[in-house]
Amino acid sequence: MSTPENTPSVLFVCVKNSGKSQMAAALMRHHAAQTGAVIDVHSAGTEPGHFTNQLSAEVIAELGADMTGETPRLIDPDLVQAVDRVVVLGNEAHVEPMKGMTGTIHTWHTDEPSARGIEGAERMRLVRDDIDARVRTLLAEFTDTPLASPNNDLPSVMFVCVHNAGRSQMAAGYLRELSQGRIEVRSAGSEPADQLNPVAVQAMAEEGIDITVAVPNILTTEAVKASDVVITMGCGDACPIFPGKRYEDWELPDPAGQGIDAVRAIRDDIKARIQSLIPELLESPDHQQQR
Repeated sequence: MSTPENTPSVLFVCVKNSGKSQMAAALMRHHAAQTGAVIDVHSAGTEPGHFTNQLSAEVIAELGADMTGETPRLIDPDLVQAVDRVVVLGNEAHVEPMKGMTGTIHTWHTDEPSARGIEGAERMRLVRDDIDARVRTLLAEFTDTPLASPNNDLPSVMFVCVHNAGRSQMAAGYLRELSQGRIEVRSAGSEPADQLNPVAVQAMAEEGIDITVAVPNILTTEAVKASDVVITMGCGDACPIFPGKRYEDWELPDPAGQGIDAVRAIRDDIKARIQSLIPELLESPDHQQQR
């Protein structure tokens, strides 16, 4: 592989190289071009198919990305060795570390809406949005630049708690589900945990909402700046204050160490607050003007 010195490189991998890995590659090229970044982007499959997924191509085209002319290809061991990052999408494909690798292998456990009974274009858009968020985060990491908002015309909300493992993740899960893509959602923690609270995951699953793909994130100044509304849940003074932002503090018990009955009560309180928040945001004068 011949690339300019110091150009970041990434290889996206799934089984057939017809859907998820092609979407990730196209989205990375698109966002890199928009920001003026130079990234060497590749995609491949462990058992490549014959054609790219047409529905995948259609939904990423809605974001301005293009899969035209791409064809599934078999993973190249030399490429695996050479790139800075190998990203495996989903749980079916596997890439083993190789002697002499210059980069690292990461797995993105991407959303699978079909597990919730969601199919067709709606499923593919949810998959796309999950991949798109991960791609933009990776691009920001490669280029050491702040994460940009993909939907400047949408109202955006940032949920913050201490560990970003329970309350803020449940709130983010509800807002994504109930706003149906009309609100941009972020969450973070002032002292993020290593994993989600399993009881919070269970409680949300009872509502048909899968938050297992979420990962606790550290609170950053950039993420707060990019949000219209910042909702804190017991993180004290850790959240930076910027003019023009709407700040709210939701007094909610910490679900850490709590049983399922206590967490259900917290979950239901969060749901009621989210149901009130959505019409406030979508019917606000600022959002109406943007539309």
